[in-house]
Amino acid sequence: MIWEWLAVLTANNGECVYCGAGSQTMDHVIPFADGGADELTNLVPVCHDCNRRKKDKTPPAWFVGMDLAIRWSGSGTPQGRSGRGDGIMSLREMYLAVHEEVLVLLDDLDAVAAEIADPKRREWFETRYQWYGYPSASYGAQTARKRAGERIADAKERGYPSVEEELARWMKQVGLSPAD
Repeated sequence: MIWEWLAVLTANNGECVYCGAGSQTMDHVIPFADGGADELTNLVPVCHDCNRRKKDKTPPAWFVGMDLAIRWSGSGTPQGRSGRGDGIMSLREMYLAVHEEVLVLLDDLDAVAAEIADPKRREWFETRYQWYGYPSASYGAQTARKRAGERIADAKERGYPSVEEELARWMKQVGLSPAD
């Protein structure tokens, strides 16, 4: 539904949880192909590049594989000795270094999941955008996001007010009392 897309894409300040670029799509943290749920608690905002590269891996498996591929030069031995005294890290040292980074990534994923699952935030998106239905060729998630950007930013700043709170605020602005 459009409201679900908006709720996910605007989480984490609208940034990809993996690289920090602008979010463009949603990623199943636990891949759907591996039994991951197709619900808000398993979705995070990502860019197209990270979503394409991660494919059907879990974030730790993808991150470790990607990081070790970058760090490993292909020379030396698994114990890190190249025979040239150049201080090449062993596979164990590389894994331990990336392990700490994965723990930070998992903390970030937990924080974004908590933001998406926040009941007040979720209710705000659902009550305002449920009638938009499912994304289509003529009105997709990105179009909805562009049109709703200022409203979402304002709601975030005000703590995602309920419909009743927004009505009371509007009535005060136009000089009406609740008894009117």
